[in-house]
Amino acid sequence: MRSVMRGPARSKRLFALLTALLALAGAQLGGSATAADRAPVARASAQGRSAEVARYHDASGRVTVAVFSELAQPPQEVWTDHRVQVTDPSMIAIGGGATGAEYPYGAYLTASYPSNDLSSWIVSSKDHNGRRQPHELNGYAIGLKIEGVDRDQLRAWINSCSTSRPSGAPAPAPQATAGINSDRCVLLGGGFKVDWLGKGNIATASYPAMASSSSSGSTWTVRSKDHMVDDPARITSYAMGIPKSLPVGTVLSRAFSGSGGAAQHPTATAQVDDGWSLTGAGARVFYHADGSLLWNLQPVVNDTQQYVTAASKDHDSTDAASIVAWAIAIRLV
Repeated sequence: MRSVMRGPARSKRLFALLTALLALAGAQLGGSATAADRAPVARASAQGRSAEVARYHDASGRVTVAVFSELAQPPQEVWTDHRVQVTDPSMIAIGGGATGAEYPYGAYLTASYPSNDLSSWIVSSKDHNGRRQPHELNGYAIGLKIEGVDRDQLRAWINSCSTSRPSGAPAPAPQATAGINSDRCVLLGGGFKVDWLGKGNIATASYPAMASSSSSGSTWTVRSKDHMVDDPARITSYAMGIPKSLPVGTVLSRAFSGSGGAAQHPTATAQVDDGWSLTGAGARVFYHADGSLLWNLQPVVNDTQQYVTAASKDHDSTDAASIVAWAIAIRLV
């Protein structure tokens, strides 16, 4: 007698079949596909050698940002605290992101935050729950310099405005919000670090929670979650700021956003207007069932445009989620 699959059993079988077909397609094309393979920026030639991709000036010509990229290789299942150095000695690191892997199973982001001395941006990633996904991790750092301000002074000013805040007791879906003094400072961006111990707890949000169409706000909220298996964890939020009033001018800050509709692999892009310099990258996933996990948060700068692209995906359980990408940018007036 022929059996008939019904309900959840049929969905799981179809999901597994789709995953296998995607993995086979990746192998036929020369291995598992990652966003780093498709990214519109140059990859660093080897681990430990950060490469500048491009730079951009604000309308005043005095604020300069550059994106640096460094590829962690050879592929491995977990990357912890991969440092992307800002190799221009006149710049400091004020933002960044990373790209894990989308196929065949996924490698997801667990950290994207500044080093203590603001020389690097630090990123981490992992595969999940027995779905082995050795991957290269492409990390990105945004460097900043301001004409008329030396590097040490700029770092001191940014340190005076920037804060970090951990979540409370370990939780399945921890959340934390760090804020800056909005009377004295403006937001540059932010980051996150998940402290997981077991099977893993993965980022789902890192974004300016109080942003509006005219302001970047003054807080940075981060979230993560365990997935299909319990792993309570803590998460730390990092809010990066800079004084509004500098001897060389007044700093303005804006948040730009873009959204992606409901999908199993949603993506979104936030485009920065001309005349502003990109300083921070963020994303927020809106999932509805078991979850959709961040695997890509990428700042992009080239000769003609600046933007942030963000992407998430479900993992072993169908979840059509939406996503919002955020780009924080400044200008001097």
